[in-house]
Amino acid sequence: MAKCPLQPSTVNRNSAMTLILHCADISHPTKSWNLHKKWTDNLMEEFFCQGDKETSLGLPNSPLCNRAETLVPESQVGFIDFIIVPSMNLLGDMFDALLLVQNEEAISNGGKPSEYKKVARPWDKRLAENRKRWKELVTPKDAEKTAEKSPSVSNGRLKEEEEDEEKAEEEQKQQTDAPHNTSLPYF
Repeated sequence: MAKCPLQPSTVNRNSAMTLILHCADISHPTKSWNLHKKWTDNLMEEFFCQGDKETSLGLPNSPLCNRAETLVPESQVGFIDFIIVPSMNLLGDMFDALLLVQNEEAISNGGKPSEYKKVARPWDKRLAENRKRWKELVTPKDAEKTAEKSPSVSNGRLKEEEEDEEKAEEEQKQQTDAPHNTSLPYF
């Protein structure tokens, strides 16, 4: 039998159903461009209306809700890369694990296992096509804006994290170098 990243014993029925529903809910990037674009436009308008309401109430805008600053093509590339692809990969891995269970049960019951060793992943092609289309819509000006707003990263870590860690190390060193007061505070 083929190796599967998920072991059949680790697939919980409720978690599996939740993942299937979640993937169905966010699956528009796996559809044809025209359908995916229509969904994106409608969802972004909903987000922008929320941002407009937040602005009118004097509240800060939630992520992706600022009509003037949200770069839709870049947001969709990120959505595909960081939400859709990992979710759909997990879904495919789960289906592979379930197929493995089904085949093992068929064999143990004297039946014939399925001829399929892995579940087809028809969404991969559309995801790649839609991601490519969004990347083509990112303008150099948009990329420049994003670079200006993006936190500075070094060795996979935010510069702010490194600075905070250096500051904590310095404070620790100062405490270590300072003479110790062994008396307890008086309350």
